[in-house]
Amino acid sequence: MAKQVLILHGWTNRRLEGSWQRQTAVALRKLGHQVHYPQLPNPDEPRFADWAEVALNELGQIAEGNSGEEVVVIGHSLGAVTWLKLVADGLVPSLSYRVLLVAPADQSLLIDIPDFIVDQAAAGSAARSGATTLIASGEDPWQPNGIEALFDSPLEVPVVTIPGARHFSLSDGWGDWAGVINWVTDPASDLSVR
Repeated sequence: MAKQVLILHGWTNRRLEGSWQRQTAVALRKLGHQVHYPQLPNPDEPRFADWAEVALNELGQIAEGNSGEEVVVIGHSLGAVTWLKLVADGLVPSLSYRVLLVAPADQSLLIDIPDFIVDQAAAGSAARSGATTLIASGEDPWQPNGIEALFDSPLEVPVVTIPGARHFSLSDGWGDWAGVINWVTDPASDLSVR
């Protein structure tokens, strides 16, 4: 069955050709899924209010057009943090979501963009709402203390660690990522498959 998919990119991302997010969007569209992959405003100097406006507009369109399709959200880095903050602040429309958060940035590294900071308790609560899976890499410079340090309580959500992936960016070699495409169709898929 076709899904409705929202992909939220990260800081400085311009949806580059070859990036796993763009390739995932293209592949999912070819499989018949409806994919929303907006360019978030001012990616070099982002403001949460601007990113939230775009994300909530996309979610509104998804809700208006939804006729029973599963809604899947994929966020990378600051896009993952954006999703956590939207949920923690109670801004997300009341649909059921399956969520994949790839390499959410550590809050301590967001001091230059403080309006994106979500307190750890609220972030943990947001991660536990719905069906959320987290993806991490032990070598991620945006998670210097590891994925568990991003939250102040046990996650109680699946965490997939992919060694050597760093920040899952194009410069880290993350272009084709079949595992994410497969996961949209089947949440039991192996996310480490390239």
